[in-house]
Formats: sequence, structure tokens, C-alpha cells
Amino acid sequence: MAARLWFIGSLLVALGIAARLIGWDTLLWIPRAFMDFIYEDPATSGIITLGILLMAVAQLIRRRD
Repeated sequence: MAARLWFIGSLLVALGIAARLIGWDTLLWIPRAFMDFIYEDPATSGIITLGILLMAVAQLIRRRD
């Protein structure tokens, strides 16, 4: 658990530094592009989401074994 918290904290620090250096507008174009992709092609984004969900379930099953 401590390793996960350390990773998340490091990720947030890196995000803050990146936002300071290049600006939030530049960083936020990625989520906007992703949302546009979902609205333009919902079938493909649904398949990708299902694949990510299955990968997460497989990871949970692997940890329990």
C-alpha cells in the first residue's frame, strides 16, 4: 500500500511540475481529445473500455492466486 501511495504522490508531483512548465491548457488537450473520440466513435471506445476492464479483472484474479 505504501508503494502505491508513493507512486501516486510522485505522479501528482510530476503532473504539477508539467502543468507549471507547459501550462494546464496544453496538458488538458489530451482528455479533451479522448472525450471527442468517445463521442465520435462510441463503439470503438466501448470495445477499448471493455478490454481495459477485462485486463483489470485478470490482474485481480492473478493477485489472489
